[in-house]
Amino acid sequence: MRSRALLALSLSLLSSPALAQKEFFFGTGEPPVFREADMDKRFLRSRVYQALTNGTSDPGCAQLVGALLTVVGESAPFLHKRDENFFVDPALLQTVNTQLSTPRFPASMFLVSMMRRVLIDKKLPAEWLQTAVALAPYYPPLDVGKLRFAADGVKPVDSFFFTLPAMLERYDVEVLKANTTAASVADAKFRDDYLDKEVGFGGLEFVDAKLEKPKKKKGRNAPPPEPPALVARLVYYLPDPAQDGMLSGLTYGKPKLRPAVTITARLKDAQYMDLATLPKGTRVLLRGRFWEYRKALKELEVRDALLFQDRDWTQNAALADPAAVAACPLAFNDLTGTAPVQPGGFGGKR
Repeated sequence: MRSRALLALSLSLLSSPALAQKEFFFGTGEPPVFREADMDKRFLRSRVYQALTNGTSDPGCAQLVGALLTVVGESAPFLHKRDENFFVDPALLQTVNTQLSTPRFPASMFLVSMMRRVLIDKKLPAEWLQTAVALAPYYPPLDVGKLRFAADGVKPVDSFFFTLPAMLERYDVEVLKANTTAASVADAKFRDDYLDKEVGFGGLEFVDAKLEKPKKKKGRNAPPPEPPALVARLVYYLPDPAQDGMLSGLTYGKPKLRPAVTITARLKDAQYMDLATLPKGTRVLLRGRFWEYRKALKELEVRDALLFQDRDWTQNAALADPAAVAACPLAFNDLTGTAPVQPGGFGGKR
């Protein structure tokens, strides 16, 4: 399949009940197969590709290469099986368009080419990871852990549209608001449709992590207890108009507990970040298999889980000095040799 419309950013379609069903999240066909096209071959001959592979000693070009690798790393945990689209944080996309793009360098086109290379090869090229490791001490925005995750092989989620807020919205519509004729089977159907999915949930708060021994189940035919595992406790705070609105700074009497979803994540032994140095209260991204839920989706369990730092790019999305990028000899459109052509697939915010 062709992928000129590779870059997708929108969950706004979920506002339409007709589209907000299982098929919208996960599609109806097989996962896409990425095949090399003419543009992919031209990218292999581009100056940017050579710098990604061999590094660069030019300070301005180092900013450009570091910024592109940063965006690829931030997108890697959300690569999905649904279709050829991939997710880029809207703040980072704005940065690509304002800080990395020039009249002679369509940065978004090169970003699409980089993501296609990862998807075609089914992993981030090892040389790109080496370049990132060399740049990291001088370029703080780089998350080398996310790039290592991609270099170990693309492990897609089922759908980047299947966010935690979207799932909560579907549970409210499909289960809590189910009419009498459907109420008796609504929860069972929801489990069939949405459990046992590979998910990527961002915007979570890290509570703590420790080695836990599962409780032994009672009964003669009970299965043997699972081995001890490192378990992370996370929380997702639900939007609360009373606290997030214009009157959020005014409180009277005893503070109310903020509505939240608690998440128990049974972690993989090998992680891409050092959990021992992760402070409580850090904002994290959770990757893993959505295994179970209880109490009307107020408690979730995720297994085979990975944790990553989840930066809030709306606070500071400065990746490069536009003047330095403009002076970089790599910032040249050697993909088409013509005026910049914006790839399709741009949408609203996730």
